[in-house]
Amino acid sequence: MAELAKTAARQLPSFKLGQKQVFLPNHIITFLRKEHLPPNEACFKVPLRFTKFDLRDYLWNLYNVEVTKVRSYVKQQPLTQRNSHSRSWYRPQPLKIMNVELAKPFQWPELPENTEPWSNQLWKMREELMDTRNEEHIQRQRFEIPMKSKEPLTKEREQLADLAKKMLSGEVKWSNDVDLDPKWEKLLEKKDAVKAKQDAKQDA
Repeated sequence: MAELAKTAARQLPSFKLGQKQVFLPNHIITFLRKEHLPPNEACFKVPLRFTKFDLRDYLWNLYNVEVTKVRSYVKQQPLTQRNSHSRSWYRPQPLKIMNVELAKPFQWPELPENTEPWSNQLWKMREELMDTRNEEHIQRQRFEIPMKSKEPLTKEREQLADLAKKMLSGEVKWSNDVDLDPKWEKLLEKKDAVKAKQDAKQDA
C-alpha cells in the first residue's frame, strides 16, 4: 500500500491541481517561439479570462508538462483602421501573454528549409498583392492615380508580348490545338482553290 502511495505521489506535480471541470472548451492557446528565452522558459498567448492556475493545470493535464512559475502581462495593440474605405479607427482587444518556467527544459526544433508543403510561395504572393493594393488605395486617396502606360508590365503581359513577336516573325505558328470537322477542311480547300484561280487570272 505504501509503495502504491509513493508511485502515485511521483506521478503528481509539485503543486496542487485545481478541481474546476471544463466541458467542450473553445479557448485557443498559442505557443509562441521567442528566440531570446532560455530553454527552461516558454511563452504562450492565452485568452484574457485565463489565469495563471488555468495555464499551469492545462499544461499538466494535457501535455504532462510541469510548470514551476508563471508570469503574465496584458499587451495593448496599436490603433487599427476598421477597413480600407473607412476613416474610423479603433483599438483591438489586448493580448494576454504568459511566460512559464518549466521543470524540464524544452528545445525548439530547427526551422525547415523546404517550405513548399506549407505553400510559402503562395503566402508570399498574397502578401505582395495585399501590399500593392494598399499602396494603390493610398495613392487614390491622395489623388495620385498613376497612368496605365507608365506601370511596369506584369509577367503575363511580358510573356504575351514575347509570343506576339515570335508569331509575327514566323518563328511560332498560332494553333488552338482543336481538330476541325472534315467539312470545314473541304470548305477551306475550295476557298484556297478559288483564291488560286483569281491570282492566276490577275497574273495573266
